Amino acid sequence: MSESPRTVPDLAALYLQHKDAMYRVAASVLREAGLVHFAADAVQDAIVSMMTSPPSGIRNWEAFMVKAAKWKAIDRIRSAAVVHAGPEFSPTEHDGTTADVADDVVEDLERVRSAREVQKILSVLDERHRTAVWQVIGLERPRNDVAAELGVTGPRVSQMTKRSLDLLRKELERKEGTQ
Repeated sequence: MSESPRTVPDLAALYLQHKDAMYRVAASVLREAGLVHFAADAVQDAIVSMMTSPPSGIRNWEAFMVKAAKWKAIDRIRSAAVVHAGPEFSPTEHDGTTADVADDVVEDLERVRSAREVQKILSVLDERHRTAVWQVIGLERPRNDVAAELGVTGPRVSQMTKRSLDLLRKELERKEGTQ
């Protein structure tokens, strides 16, 4: 249901409803840059931006607010202060021992290969089951919220998630057995 352009939404209520999802997405974006401690700031920036210039005609507030938090997190990463400061120096990570760069490269390559394998394995699921698993397990969203979006009940989302995880486990075992 679309909101009329003149209606000003209750941003406080929307914030309370979607703040956890906004924080998780912002933290996820910032984690790789080592800036997860800015996740709450990115969420706050998104809310302030919406308060300053209230959006209209939004059909899915959660999606809109999560996307706004994501972009504010990306803005944090791209900010001049972060770019010019470079990575933080941690004495515990650089204690003078010789680090084997080859081990780091091998570890990164293994992570990329694992991600590719997961993508291949996910292809055994149809779109609805993939969505249910990703939303409930990956994004840690409440089953009832996912159910509402998929047009099913909360228990049905639980069944879909369990079935999907069983299928993924079997596919993974099958692939490991052939290697």
